[in-house]
Amino acid sequence: MTIKEILQRIRTELQLKKVQLATDMVEGQISDFNHYQKIVGVAEGLMQADAIVDGIIKQIEKEDE
Repeated sequence: MTIKEILQRIRTELQLKKVQLATDMVEGQISDFNHYQKIVGVAEGLMQADAIVDGIIKQIEKEDE
């Protein structure tokens, strides 16, 4: 497995977790406002991590050209 494949797999897992958090919110599985704030913070962190991994993948692709 190449580094690019590993990063893509990490990115997929980050996106799946983000979808799960959104599903939990839509299904009303948030108990109170503090829980909501925590979920929003986690989702923001996942989006930032996804952007970082995406940037690394693009950098690898550019270097491979």
